[in-house]
Amino acid sequence: MSASDLNGSTSTGGSGSGSTNSSLHHDEMSPLNMTTQFATQSGASSSFYNAVTITHYENDDGGNGDDDVENNGNEDKSLFEFPRIHRGSIGMLGSVAIAVNSLTGPAMLNLPYTFQTSGFIPTIATLAFLCILSTFCALHLANVISKVPGNANFHKEIEYSETFKHFWGKNSFIFTQIAFFCCITCLNIASIVDTAQVVDQMLAKFYGGTIALQCKDTCSGSIYNTVFFYNWEVVHWNSSMCHIEEMKDEQEEDASAYHDDNKEYCIPFLFHNSTANASLNGDDVGISSWLITAGYILAGIILIPMSLKDLKENATFQIVGFVVLIIISLQFVCTFLMNGIHLNNVTLWGDDWSDLFGVCLFNFAVVLAVPAWLYEKKPSVSVTRALGGSSFLAFILYVLVGGLGAATMHNVTDNMLQSMMAGTFGNTTEITSMTFALFIVGLGIPLFSVLTRLNLTGSGLCTEFVANILAVYLPWTTAWCFYSGSGTTSLLGWGGIFFTSIVVFLAPLMLALHAISCFNSEGSVAVYGRLVLSKRQQSIALYVLIVFCVISIILAVIGELY
Repeated sequence: MSASDLNGSTSTGGSGSGSTNSSLHHDEMSPLNMTTQFATQSGASSSFYNAVTITHYENDDGGNGDDDVENNGNEDKSLFEFPRIHRGSIGMLGSVAIAVNSLTGPAMLNLPYTFQTSGFIPTIATLAFLCILSTFCALHLANVISKVPGNANFHKEIEYSETFKHFWGKNSFIFTQIAFFCCITCLNIASIVDTAQVVDQMLAKFYGGTIALQCKDTCSGSIYNTVFFYNWEVVHWNSSMCHIEEMKDEQEEDASAYHDDNKEYCIPFLFHNSTANASLNGDDVGISSWLITAGYILAGIILIPMSLKDLKENATFQIVGFVVLIIISLQFVCTFLMNGIHLNNVTLWGDDWSDLFGVCLFNFAVVLAVPAWLYEKKPSVSVTRALGGSSFLAFILYVLVGGLGAATMHNVTDNMLQSMMAGTFGNTTEITSMTFALFIVGLGIPLFSVLTRLNLTGSGLCTEFVANILAVYLPWTTAWCFYSGSGTTSLLGWGGIFFTSIVVFLAPLMLALHAISCFNSEGSVAVYGRLVLSKRQQSIALYVLIVFCVISIILAVIGELY
């Protein structure tokens, strides 16, 4: 029976239940199942097709076919069964919020210090260069994802590593899974440490102090011995241990000594072997790398449940974080202007460019959020406008907050919030600095966790339970080891150079070049806007972008080594 015959002899009642014309019944009382496949195109620009199955039932007692349907659970069921098509729900505001929040992570806090050491012109030029480069990397990755058959409108959940598996095979899938996991885990651990330190400072400011479980200098050997066989003790910390006045005096007397020795005095529980920094019971606490603080535990209680939600559920939190980011950034700019801009605090060209590319590379990791965002965004959201606009907005924030902060704060620390939370700019700025760290850096933790889990589960590599252990619980159970000492700085430095450079910059461009060489599909994302390039021109442009990426990575490695 043809589809037209079936349509001509089938009607639907006003209540939504199907009623079948009696001309379809046969003399023999046996069930008749008729299935017709229709290919229906879902949009003028899409190659995504949906199968439509129509089934007609006949009963054995000569009754209407819809009696069987009504007797099955007493529910009305349509004869037309459409497979569920995923429709994204994240609009332009949520899209910009997710992209900007993925750009403004812990590395943003280093920018004022970078401006002072590397100079205005080199830092702004590097930020602008990497902003453009990372935007092209994100657009190329989005375009490659749209080349997956049936995914021109991003109806399929194609995560980062699965894209490589589709176009480049299983080996690339395994490699990118490892690199993606390590990249985001480095970002997550750094964010967890920064957030925990801020929560401890808030506890010290509003409640008079904070506490921690500490293993003293006697803790040595393996981490297994440290955790399970040595005695831990409760130690206290309060803001009086910062010695702000002493820091100010030394800052005026010897700026270089401030940078080398004193810039970390206000980090909670970073004790120095002196009577000025002893614990409240009068004992010398000493330096320790093993700390589990009250701020760390409280941050985990707040952020771990958020990390277990999906990207769509996290979109609301990301919008809140984005609004807080804009408001507090404007407050920072006003505070800097009101306290006076001192151009002698920062030079045009700087005198040390060793960390310039390493720090800036970490500030442009928007590629990490692209695959999951494409699946959850509304079809009306333009990929080019959302990614381009977000990168440009982040660049403006970097220049305003980083540049003006460097010109206002004399000898700023490598974490600008440590200088701003010292009380020099008043209570309002001190509180907004804490809020900035908690909302901006803190809300990046659930986002990073969600992206890691989706990449692990999207291709069926592991179950959601195992993915939550790796993406959520593993960073929280290891980040405490980096709470004090220089471990976080090293993690950001080498983790950013190695993993971020591969996952965010090199891999998407090389995949795009491979897809152009081996596949004929053009994709649905306008990578170069209205400019239409031939296949050869696209390959040349990608080679140029890859060369720029390699040069940036080499400069970052040289700076980290020397």
